[in-house]
Order: sequence, then C-alpha cells, then structure tokens
Amino acid sequence: MAQLRIPTTQNVTLEYETASIGERIAATLLDGVVQAGWVILWLTLLFGVFDLESGRNEFTLGMIIIVVIVLPLFVYHLVSEALWQGQSIGKRIMKVRVISLNGTPARFTQYLLRWVLRIVDVSMFYGIVAIACILGSGRGQRLGDMAAGTAVVRLNRRQTAADNSLFGSDYDPNYRVTFPQVASLADHDVRLIQELVTQSEKRGAYHILDDVAERVRTLTGIETNMPNHEFLLVVLRDYGYLASQAAAH
Repeated sequence: MAQLRIPTTQNVTLEYETASIGERIAATLLDGVVQAGWVILWLTLLFGVFDLESGRNEFTLGMIIIVVIVLPLFVYHLVSEALWQGQSIGKRIMKVRVISLNGTPARFTQYLLRWVLRIVDVSMFYGIVAIACILGSGRGQRLGDMAAGTAVVRLNRRQTAADNSLFGSDYDPNYRVTFPQVASLADHDVRLIQELVTQSEKRGAYHILDDVAERVRTLTGIETNMPNHEFLLVVLRDYGYLASQAAAH
C-alpha cells in the first residue's frame, strides 16, 4: 500500500495510506449503483404520472428529466465531495476520502478541478487514464488529483487517544466542556491538532506539542497551566463534544 507523507511546520511527518485501485474502483461502482437507483426511481415515478400516448406532455417530461435526473447525475461527484468533505456515498462506504496534499481538507476549487478532469480520467477512456496515472504517480493520484493537488486516502487507520477524543462516541451525557473557547477553531485546525497529537503519542515525543499548545492558547484566548498533551486532548474532546451537539440540533 502506497504511503502519503506530509511534512508539517512542526517538523512532524503525517502518514496516510493511499486508497488502493481496488478501493477506488469499488467506490466508483457503488456510486454508479446509487446513480442507477436514482434514475430508475425517477423514471418509474415520471412514467407513472405522465400520459405519453397523447404526446402532449413530452416537452414537460423532457424538462423534468433534465432537471431531476440528468443534472444531478452530472454534478453528483462534485456536490457530494464538496458537501461531505471529500467523500461521495461510495467513498463513505469504502472509508476513503479526498484530501489536500498538505493534509488539510480539500477546497472547493480542488474538488472542481478533479471533477472537470474526471471527463478525461474516467469518462472518455473508460477509466484507463485514471488507472495508469494511479499506478504511475507514486501517490495513488489520477490526473485530476495531480492537477488539483489532492490524494485519496484510507480512513481506517489505528485509533489512538487523540482519535477517540475527537471522533469517539463515548461522550457522557453529563459531560462538561472545559474550554468552550474551542468553538472558535476551524475544522482543519482541529484535524491538524489531532494528527500532531497522534504522531507525538506514537513516538513518545511530546515536546513537539509545545508550539501547538501555545498556538491554540493564542487563537482561543484560553489561559491554563495544564500540561500541553493533556491540554490538547481536552481541546479535542471539547471540540468533538460541541460538534456532536451542534450536529444533533
């Protein structure tokens, strides 16, 4: 499995496993099943409603088909990846995601460029260009990824205390947020903090968190004498709890 290595300003290298060709093809096929289901559903509904024998509704039916079938299929990958932070339904099932090469979530312009070049990668040559690029790029990138500065990576990596703090589902109903100021942090900031804490735990090199903790204190205005590693774990836990509460409402 190819490794995507991302150096950070903290002199720590973040490591991701790039998605295999098999995983990406499977995700594409699953997306195809979703799209086919959408088409079948709407065609069944429309042909059940419109009387085609009279010929009077052909124009209206054609316009509806364009709006509710053709257009959604055309923008499916762009919209789903932009809304779900680099994932389509197929990618979610296969647990892979599009990210920027610097480790942060991809921007809309990057999703857009990947989507435009998908015509060359996948549509025009039946995926041959995409497969050739993925095999030869060294980072598992198709042509659209190379142009956009993105990669598709696996999400099922080993969990650590940092992962559980941010993404765990074991929040106590009586949980009390220690630092409500963490709500001012951006998602990509928190994900970078999580990765740095994870790397420090793997290496036992907790000194690399000194600058990170100081930066978080500066950004949020938090004042605490809590040890840096413990402080950042609480920040991740608080942020995860607040995010889960926001999603629930």
